[in-house]
Amino acid sequence: MIFMSFAVAIAAVFFVGSLILLRLGQYLGLRYRKRNGTEGTGGLATVEAAIFGLMGLLLAFTIAGALQRFDDRRQLVIQEATAATTAYDRLALFGGDDGSRLQSSLKEYVHARVDLYRMAHDFLLLQRAEDFSDQQEKKGLELKNQLWDAAVASCPQPNYRPACALSLPALNSLFEVARQRAGAAEKHPPQIIYFMLFGFGLGCSLLAGFGMAASAGHSWIHTWCSLQEP
Repeated sequence: MIFMSFAVAIAAVFFVGSLILLRLGQYLGLRYRKRNGTEGTGGLATVEAAIFGLMGLLLAFTIAGALQRFDDRRQLVIQEATAATTAYDRLALFGGDDGSRLQSSLKEYVHARVDLYRMAHDFLLLQRAEDFSDQQEKKGLELKNQLWDAAVASCPQPNYRPACALSLPALNSLFEVARQRAGAAEKHPPQIIYFMLFGFGLGCSLLAGFGMAASAGHSWIHTWCSLQEP
C-alpha cells in the first residue's frame, strides 16, 4: 500500500540520516576538541539533558496519544457491536414476517460494515483520512437507508407502535456509532508534531555524535552506529 511504502521510506531516511549525523557530530566534536581543548565543553551535558529530555517528553506524549486514540476506536467497535445486538433483539418485537424481514436487513447491513473494515484500505496523506472502498461504503449506506425506511414504514400500524418506540432509537444509536467510528478514523496528531519528532531525532543524533567525541574509545555499538571500522 502507498501509506506503508511511505512509512518505510521515511523510517529508512531517518535511520540513514541518524547514522550520517552521528558520524558528522563525532567529526565536529573531535575537531572542536583539538581546537579548543576540553574546557569549552563544560555546558554540553546541560544542553544534552535539555534536548534529550524534550525529545523524550515529545515522544512519550505522542505514543500516549496514539494509544488513547487506539483505545477509543476499540471502544467504538464494542459499542457498535452492542448497538447492533440491541437493535436486532428489538426488531423481533415487530413479530411475524415483518420482524424477520427487518432482522434480515439488519444482518445485511452489519455484514456490509464488517466487510468494509476487513477490506484492504489505504491512508490518504494529504486528506489525513482512511481511504475505504467507495463501492462498499455506498453499499452500506444503501442498506442503512433501506433498513431505516422499512422500519419507519411499519410504524403507522397500531400494533407496531410499541415496537417502533423501542426499535427506532436502537437503530439510530447503531447508525450514530458508525458515524463516530468514521470521525475517529480522522483523529491524528497535528503535522507539526511529526516534523518536530523527525527534526529532534536527527538533532539528537548530531548531538550524540558530538558527545561521543569526548571518550577516547568506543564500544562496537557506537562504532557501528558512527559508521567506523572496528
